[in-house]
Amino acid sequence: MPQSHEEHTGARIARTRRERDLTQQGLAMRANVSKSLLSKVECGQRPASPSLIAACARALSVTTSDLLGQPYTQELRRERLDEVIQPIRVSMENWDIPLDWQVPARPVALIRADMEKVLVQRRQAEYLPMAVDLPALIDECVQAIHTTSGEQRRQAHECLAWAFRCVFTLAWSFGYVDLATVALQRLDWAAPRADEPGLAAMYGYLRAQTTLSSSRYDLGMRVVDSTLRDLAGQDARSPRGLAAMAGVLQLRAAVIAGRMKDPDQVEARVTEARELARRTGETAAYGVGWGPTNVGVHAVAIACDLEEYDQAVQLADGVRFPKRWDRSRAGHHWLDLSRANVWTGNAAQALTCLQKARRTAPQQTRYHPTTRETVIALRSRERSRSSELAEFSHWIGL
Repeated sequence: MPQSHEEHTGARIARTRRERDLTQQGLAMRANVSKSLLSKVECGQRPASPSLIAACARALSVTTSDLLGQPYTQELRRERLDEVIQPIRVSMENWDIPLDWQVPARPVALIRADMEKVLVQRRQAEYLPMAVDLPALIDECVQAIHTTSGEQRRQAHECLAWAFRCVFTLAWSFGYVDLATVALQRLDWAAPRADEPGLAAMYGYLRAQTTLSSSRYDLGMRVVDSTLRDLAGQDARSPRGLAAMAGVLQLRAAVIAGRMKDPDQVEARVTEARELARRTGETAAYGVGWGPTNVGVHAVAIACDLEEYDQAVQLADGVRFPKRWDRSRAGHHWLDLSRANVWTGNAAQALTCLQKARRTAPQQTRYHPTTRETVIALRSRERSRSSELAEFSHWIGL
């Protein structure tokens, strides 16, 4: 499917619809959206919400990445990030067969220390160093699994599970849905062997995330609730971490409810998450930034999904980031807020939020579809040429 980076998502929906010989009414019926809304989205008068994009992708038999224009190949090549994807694909081919190494794998403690560095890179949205390190770490984890026993082998499985979790983040962020799917399958294999309930919960959390792009919200909600039931009463090396996983699962359910346009379910899930956050405080167990701040930024994101942009801006006033908080989540928050400000008519503040996202998590911001949608919307509304917006557009490849 030919792509133009100058197209907004609505224009891609219209082009794909025409390629399928569908009228607006025909697509609206298939996607279960109103023709009026679809018409406004296609011409750029209304934002293409995540739920509408997922519904249209399903109706058109394409991926959400196709409609979002991902992966942004030219920009990835400019930073040579495309070169690191293929080695990861190659390393993912093996997860269970011992390698024909002439030297033993490093001690698991050293592998684990390097894996913990990669987990920090993931939380800080430092994608390039993370991508460079992952292939060798995956191979080392596999070899350690076959050359150790007992607790050492369990830890090797745990490291491998974390590696697959990082691959999922990287692939999903860049729009390589096929690679993200493989990473999720590998995580499902490794997590039980790591004998760590939080990792099994992480698999459920990520699996529910994939249903957001396919608009299988009913399935996503069942995955979350099944995972929460499995998590209840589990023993773990980090009880506080299990509470954190329960919290992020409740937030995942709230996001799904937002895509389903079910505000009552959103309120119930956010309330449960907020209570858990009150008890745990801020923590980073299992590689997730959890606590009251995470609940706050999710409330803003969900308000955007519900297209309640004024409320999103109001909710953002109460968000304060702790020191050394996850840059990936903070960057995402600024992108959500930039989107809200565009559609409430505050172009200057929208651009300010984009610049904050850039300073916070530059690689994430450059390749996030919300960035492009917001910039295209701002350019279509500017009455006089803005040098700041022009520079930002050039930076992301528009």
